Amino acid sequence: MATTTSEFIAQCENEKLHLSGAIQPYGALLVVDHQQTVTHVSQNIGELWRGRVGDFLGKSAPYEITGLLAQLSQKRRYFHAELDGPQGTLDVLLTEGVNGQMLIELMPTRRDERLRSAVSMFPQNIASEAELTDYQTQLVDYIRKVTEASRVMYYEFLPTGDGEVLAEAKRADIEGSYLQLRFPASDIPQIARRLYFTSEWRAIYDANAESVAVVGVQQDDVPDLSQAELRSVSPVHLHYLRNMEVSASVSWPIKGADDLLALISLHHDEPKALDYGVLRHVSELVENYNFALREYRTEQRIRLHDHLQAKFNHFHNRLLSGEHAESYWDDVSQWLLEEFDCDGVVLRTEHQQLTAGVELEPDTIQALLTHMRQQGELAFISDDLQHDVAAIDLTAAAGVAVLLNAPAPKQEVAFFAVREAHMYEVAWGGRPDKPMESRDQHVPVSPRRSFEKWVEKRMAHSKPWDEHTRIKLMKLRLLLNEF
Repeated sequence: MATTTSEFIAQCENEKLHLSGAIQPYGALLVVDHQQTVTHVSQNIGELWRGRVGDFLGKSAPYEITGLLAQLSQKRRYFHAELDGPQGTLDVLLTEGVNGQMLIELMPTRRDERLRSAVSMFPQNIASEAELTDYQTQLVDYIRKVTEASRVMYYEFLPTGDGEVLAEAKRADIEGSYLQLRFPASDIPQIARRLYFTSEWRAIYDANAESVAVVGVQQDDVPDLSQAELRSVSPVHLHYLRNMEVSASVSWPIKGADDLLALISLHHDEPKALDYGVLRHVSELVENYNFALREYRTEQRIRLHDHLQAKFNHFHNRLLSGEHAESYWDDVSQWLLEEFDCDGVVLRTEHQQLTAGVELEPDTIQALLTHMRQQGELAFISDDLQHDVAAIDLTAAAGVAVLLNAPAPKQEVAFFAVREAHMYEVAWGGRPDKPMESRDQHVPVSPRRSFEKWVEKRMAHSKPWDEHTRIKLMKLRLLLNEF
């Protein structure tokens, strides 16, 4: 059992969520191969539909299923009230899995509620941070209304990996608020974040229900359930939900080009399955928001590049005029201090070192360069320098943004933006350094029980670097080549 925060995070990251070999008991699962032979079946197949596990394994898919598979013209298709089970009709969800497998998920029929598109209710583009905030608020308000959820949150991932709730809508009788609270990166491990790229949403139907095993023709053959709607939930996450007094949830991902930017997450205080039509309705709205967000962020980056290029062109022209770099360092350094909103800048080459404002100690510079070379990094950003680079002892810098621009040490050009310590407060949803509450060997390690606001006073950190810092550093490589 994990006994430290780092061990807890490592345990979460190593959990093979897509190879759990189990599903949520809300529905049943059949897996067939490219020859439509059943390779896996969930143990509750008879409770939901008919027969026993042995009636399916290694045999051709039932004729009702093959009839539906013949209608599959896309990677996922939903059929409403298609099969009859002992407890009523069943919806069927067909999804293309990996290695030619097909996932067939059977779930109790939900209302096939078809809602009119609400896309026209929302902005088609975003022009400012204020408009972005308004869009997020409007979106969570609408989703809470249409889903009748207890609470809906817009949860954005920060550059540190932590998350922060930027917008929240909740039922009038729900106490407490998570708005503007942060949650540690370990709450949603990277392995879980990657799975959001495989489906439109992630639904958890009952956080208190025991998962159901999926049996294969071969005992050790575990199916890849990455795309499965019914994929079982990590025991740690189930404890997390119970500690939050959440019985059911659905999350929709907000995606960047190759990373997860945010989640729109709704909570119910009782077990619940949303109508498939409602899930698709919300998914349409989320996709439109996601598109508008990407367009806005792209326009921001273009404006930033144009702004930086204009500055570079100015200094480049001065250099072409025959002016030595040192003679306009005052102008360059003043611009860099303002651009990076920092307390000091250092430019270091093989032949010279130019500084302005707060200086870095030689030992600190060497420790940073050694760390970056060992890690193979061109850019390094930290707002907690002595924590992030163990070799650094005493230094005037609390945070740095560093660019190393060299194919070899003798050609090395390095830029350092330096920030001094800046005392500020961070409001967390519960203490982030207390993930373990369970001492029962039969119960998985549990996340913290309390999610009440807990304020951390950061004393040795610098002010956090913004999301554009890395872009600025990499663009700065062009200017460094002139020195």
